[in-house]
Amino acid sequence: MLAARRAPGWRRLCWLLGLWSVTLWLPTQGCPSKCTCSGPNVDCHGLGLKTAPRGIPRNAERLDLDRNNITRITKVDFAGLKNLRVLHLEENQISVIERGAFQDLKQLERLRLNRNKLQVLPELLFQNTLKLTRLDLSENQIQGIPRKAFRGITDVKNLQLDNNQISCIEDGAFRALRDLEILTLNNNNITRIPLTSFNHMPKIRTLRLHSNYLYCDCHLAWLSDWLRQRRSVGQFTFCMAPVHLRGFNVADVQKKDYVCTGLHTEPPSCNANSISCPSTCTCSNNIVDCRGKGLTEIPANLPENIVE
Repeated sequence: MLAARRAPGWRRLCWLLGLWSVTLWLPTQGCPSKCTCSGPNVDCHGLGLKTAPRGIPRNAERLDLDRNNITRITKVDFAGLKNLRVLHLEENQISVIERGAFQDLKQLERLRLNRNKLQVLPELLFQNTLKLTRLDLSENQIQGIPRKAFRGITDVKNLQLDNNQISCIEDGAFRALRDLEILTLNNNNITRIPLTSFNHMPKIRTLRLHSNYLYCDCHLAWLSDWLRQRRSVGQFTFCMAPVHLRGFNVADVQKKDYVCTGLHTEPPSCNANSISCPSTCTCSNNIVDCRGKGLTEIPANLPENIVE
């Protein structure tokens, strides 16, 4: 009789012990030191971090790393974060992003890298982030846009590149951006833009090119025609040279006034990789001199055409 009375209690105890043992074997997600985690959101902003933290939960969907002192993004920092949709890296000191750093972020939709110290934009950096719709690279020190810089992100709708030092846009740099709606290139050092750079953007509704150094000769006549057909798209796009056209709206200059003389008759071209030089080093005649600079590692943004 006593055993019968105790049976239900023993069964409950055994059930609780079993549940506890199963719980011990369940994988734990954890949270990086100093960060706070709430569901799929990981908040590590404003902690003075110098590198991306270890132990980011694999189920993270949003990661805030803004307002830290991160200087470099390596290809292992975000490895395995296949569910990440939003990544904030703005207001750091990032000067180098290794190629492959975002290769596992196949669900990434929004990426903010503004207010950093990027000088070089590696080719194919975003080739695996196929769902990216918004990319902010403004307020860096980017000097050129390579031809394959945005290869793979065909769904991006908003691309911000304003307030950089861009002087070179390689032919075909924007060709993959078929769904782009907003492109901002304000406050750069752009003098020339390759022919038909924006022709592959049927959905473009906002193009910002003001505060550049556009040279309005025969090689920019195509842009005048393009803007004239889209008056609401590229407002405040002004010529800065030659002198007699300075201050004129590109779309308002007559086609006959876009002329080339002398050495300017050949179509302009540039190499985005050749204009970069590692910070603290000096570059001249394809020679990079980094002697006596206290470097602890080989710079990652070496020009591709160096001979010494």
